[in-house]
Amino acid sequence: MNPDAVSFTLAGRSFDLSVDDVRRRLQEHHPEAIDQYWVEIDGVRWPVKQVMALLTGLPRTSFQSQNSRRLLAKWGFALGTGSKALEPGVRQAPSSRSRRAIVADMPELEHLSVAVALTWRAAGQVVLDEAGFPQFPPLPAAPGLYRYDFGVDEEGTRTYYIGESQDLARRARNYRGAKTDRSTQRTSRRIHLEVVNHLMMGGAIDFAIATEVSIDGDGAADLRLKSARRLAENAAVLSAQQAPRVRVLNIDSELAATEADD
Repeated sequence: MNPDAVSFTLAGRSFDLSVDDVRRRLQEHHPEAIDQYWVEIDGVRWPVKQVMALLTGLPRTSFQSQNSRRLLAKWGFALGTGSKALEPGVRQAPSSRSRRAIVADMPELEHLSVAVALTWRAAGQVVLDEAGFPQFPPLPAAPGLYRYDFGVDEEGTRTYYIGESQDLARRARNYRGAKTDRSTQRTSRRIHLEVVNHLMMGGAIDFAIATEVSIDGDGAADLRLKSARRLAENAAVLSAQQAPRVRVLNIDSELAATEADD
């Protein structure tokens, strides 16, 4: 072991490097643009995380800028931020003007992966009754998701609208009566008009529901919970939005809104 070396562990790997080792590992490299913190080595200023990446061979996401500055100070190198040098042993906070959140410098806490699976079932068609109101197929008074399928237009694009409710039968009744002079719910009025106009022009609408949802394969999700319904709804909407030749009538801001009847 070199008596002049600095020993440290980073990202689970042990290192033992001297000042000469630092200089050798920086050879044939050039400093990148300095975003915030720098270290001065032989009169040249380098970004601290670039230096530590070159010294260790580790990806920059595996260590923090704060740890890099602490280790580089052990070799006796001058450190600074912007145009200012840091006093030895003093950690300087950036000014409010230059302070920025650097995500790569934030320590990882946990990783979350969520898989949503649901089954759409054909409930029947939405039609207009003699009074010009949407008439829905029989629906259960149960929580779940619903989907309007407006079919494929002349350009080959299919149109959907997807929603969620704690009571599918009641939700359909609200859409049925959501004329401008009868409802204060903006989304219900908008979809009511879409449905009526489409059917009056001779179009057809297939209505589907999903009351079977699983999250991470752990059996049936409790769709009485609005958070479970919203998670499934957002997954279904996103999946449809990313499908080719599909138009989705959902507006993202409405996905975060709460309907009064739910």
